[in-house]
Amino acid sequence: MGWLAGLLALGLAGAAARGEELSATEIVRRCDDLLRGEQSYCKLTMTVARLKWTRTVAMEAWTRGTEESFIRVLAPPKEQGVTFLKKGREAWQYAPTIDRVIKIPPSMMLQSWLGSDFTNDDVVRADSLVVDYDHVLAAEPEEDGVAYWVVTARPKPAAPVVWGRIELKIRKADFIPVRVDYYDEDGALVKYYETADFAEVEGRRLALRATMYDRSRPGNRTELRYEALTFKPDLTADTFTVQNLRR
Repeated sequence: MGWLAGLLALGLAGAAARGEELSATEIVRRCDDLLRGEQSYCKLTMTVARLKWTRTVAMEAWTRGTEESFIRVLAPPKEQGVTFLKKGREAWQYAPTIDRVIKIPPSMMLQSWLGSDFTNDDVVRADSLVVDYDHVLAAEPEEDGVAYWVVTARPKPAAPVVWGRIELKIRKADFIPVRVDYYDEDGALVKYYETADFAEVEGRRLALRATMYDRSRPGNRTELRYEALTFKPDLTADTFTVQNLRR
C-alpha cells in the first residue's frame, strides 16, 4: 500500500475524465502516489482487531516522496516513543524500553509491523508496486454509476518480492484504490485491503480510512484512520535521520 505515502494533484485525475488513454502502469503509478505528494505530515490511529481483543495505536508521521518516512508512536503508554525511519529500502526502529536503535534486516521484512496485519515490507517498499511489477489492464467495470479500472500486477523476473500477483480495483474519477488483493505464488488470496471515507484534503481527494484483512486468520484486521493530514509540513534538516530516532 505504501500506506504512509501518496498523491498527485487532482489535475492529473482529469486526464481520465477527458478520455485520454492511460497505460496500466501509469494508472498504478498515480494510484500509488495518492497519499504521498512531495511531502506530507499526518496524525493517524491504527486499530488492530483480533477475535478476542482490540488495541489502538496513535502515531504521527512525516514523509518526503517515496524514499523517506519517519513515524513516531504517541500512544498507548507501553509503546509511546517507539520511532521508525525509512530511507530508500532501508529501515530502522528505535525501542525506548531497551534504548536501542535496530536496523531491520531483510529477514524481518515479512514480520508484523507494530503487531498489525501490515508487515515491515508493506511500509518499507513503498514504491515496489510500481517498479517491481508488470501491469495489465484486466477489466473496466462500472458499479452503481462508478467506473473502475481493475489492474493485474505480476512480478518482474528476479524482482525481490513475495507476492505472486496483486489485483487492484481503482476508481477512474480520482485514482483511489478501493480494494487491493495480494496472492501468493500458488494463486491463493492471502490478504486484502479496502478503503473508505473519501474526502478532499487541500484540494486532493483521497481515502481517509484503509483496512487490511488477513485471509489466513479469520477475524484479524487492521484499520488505519487519518485524523489530520497536510501536504505542506514543516520539515527540518534532521527529520529523516537515524539520530532523530532517539529524540
